[in-house]
Amino acid sequence: MDTAVFEVGAALLGACVGSFLNVVIWRLPQEDPKRRSLGGRSHCPKCGALIRWFDNVPVLSWVVLRGKARCCGGPISLRYPFVELLTAALFWVLASWPPFGPVLLPDATGFALDMEAAAALGLQAVFLSLLVALTFIDFDTQLLPDALTKPGMAIGLVGGLWPGVAGVISNDTMTSHAFRSLLASLAGLLVGYGVTWGIRAVGTRVFRKEAMGLGDVKLMAMIGAFLGWDGALLTMCLGCVSGAIAGGIGLLLGRGSRIPFGPYLALGAVVVLFFERRILDVLFVDWPDWQRANPEAQWILSAVAFLCLLGLFAILKRRRFG
Repeated sequence: MDTAVFEVGAALLGACVGSFLNVVIWRLPQEDPKRRSLGGRSHCPKCGALIRWFDNVPVLSWVVLRGKARCCGGPISLRYPFVELLTAALFWVLASWPPFGPVLLPDATGFALDMEAAAALGLQAVFLSLLVALTFIDFDTQLLPDALTKPGMAIGLVGGLWPGVAGVISNDTMTSHAFRSLLASLAGLLVGYGVTWGIRAVGTRVFRKEAMGLGDVKLMAMIGAFLGWDGALLTMCLGCVSGAIAGGIGLLLGRGSRIPFGPYLALGAVVVLFFERRILDVLFVDWPDWQRANPEAQWILSAVAFLCLLGLFAILKRRRFG
């Protein structure tokens, strides 16, 4: 019962955080400094009227108002409840399957709070919140604000010092755990920044135009600070795969060739946060075992590669002649 209450409470907190993230997503990209401020009460973006508290309840208010503002009848975007539900779902998953370990430990009196796991849970909740906000801002503006990525780097490094959300960089017990975990977070930040910056530099030289924004580089540095160097590399791989798939579908549908990369890096980071160990086992244990047990695996891989090549040619042809 205690764990169920904890998980439901985490989801409700996530919905409230999602409501605040909607404010961040809307206000932070604004050019007017007054409108960019995150302080003060919410106003209707259509008529500017002050939104009353009972019309600002996450998800429920949108349902009661049927997606229309009470003050002027203007439409309220479906994104608002979607962001709130998404953040609630992420917080619920985080509380149900905490990557750092259980927060509530059984004891003689029922359950005891593990302080390190609770601190890690809080830091990872901040990490997920930053990823949600950055994702939707990037979709809207193709920008990743320093106001979110740089504090995210700092928070990730603090989490590396204690409780060690990025793991440890070595198993040398002669060195303190805090120092090794801080090194893991710092190594993740440097690897995330360095690899992404290198890809950006090579792509810009090859294509003779900016292949990736500096915001993506800083985002990967933030992700590395939370997930470590191996998590940063895996995030980059997953982001490239999901971004390529989405970009290919967009080209085939005639929606242009320029897509924001940040949302796919964020998606990869969420997957790595919860499934990194399982993914690594599949890639370096299960997959090699399957290949050894199935000699025809190379033909399957060749067929998949050929189909991907045909798809690439189709995309390029459509882009050239469409």
